[in-house]
Amino acid sequence: MNRVLIIEDEVQLRENIMELFQSQHYQVESADNGKSGYEKALKFFPDLIVSDVIMPEEDGFALLLRLKKNPATEFVPVIFLTAKTMMESKIEGLQLGADDYIVKPFSAEELLARSSNLIQKHQKMLKKGLIAVSEDNIIPKSEQMIRDIIQYIEEHLSDYNLSVDMIAKHLGISKSTIQRKIKSSVNKNLNQLIREYRLEKARKMIERNAGTLSDIAQTTGFNSLSYFSYSYKKFYGIAPSQSNR
Repeated sequence: MNRVLIIEDEVQLRENIMELFQSQHYQVESADNGKSGYEKALKFFPDLIVSDVIMPEEDGFALLLRLKKNPATEFVPVIFLTAKTMMESKIEGLQLGADDYIVKPFSAEELLARSSNLIQKHQKMLKKGLIAVSEDNIIPKSEQMIRDIIQYIEEHLSDYNLSVDMIAKHLGISKSTIQRKIKSSVNKNLNQLIREYRLEKARKMIERNAGTLSDIAQTTGFNSLSYFSYSYKKFYGIAPSQSNR
């Protein structure tokens, strides 16, 4: 059963959205502001977050920044619901990494359709072995070592010399132990994990038009544009230049 987290401060609207997803057999949790929503996301492991933008304590944009900075939540799809119709606010949300943006009032059919599409896309990424968090998939809640590895990869993403030796030394754990843990958790070795993490970060940057391909390749730790293009096409089936069309 897919899980959806609804973050909305307006009580009646929040309850209506919850009932909508529950009627379609989703498992649903809710929160009334960005701060409590972030805490709920860390416990609930949602497949999708549907959030308002203007909320007390912490708004949707601040919430999104926190989600994207945490390796445990950075790949969870996020749909913004908002009454703000100005183009600037839409662009801001998308630049921060929101996956979709629906202006109130919206139709139930549109929300369900867009939600289903995002969840399906997310699940396809999981099947390809990309990094994402769910309670019973790639990074179980108990696997703190895996989270530490991902955090280290994120912090050294632009370093094309990043290696298993570096990670093992940082964690104070033998390479063989790390490889066994990675293999049992994601069914691949650590070098594959690093490469696929780099590629997923690159894909998201391309979708956000966050620089030239050369800049993105360098930022994500590829020491040449040609190798980046080769690796990207081999993994995704299309050239990086075609990804944002």
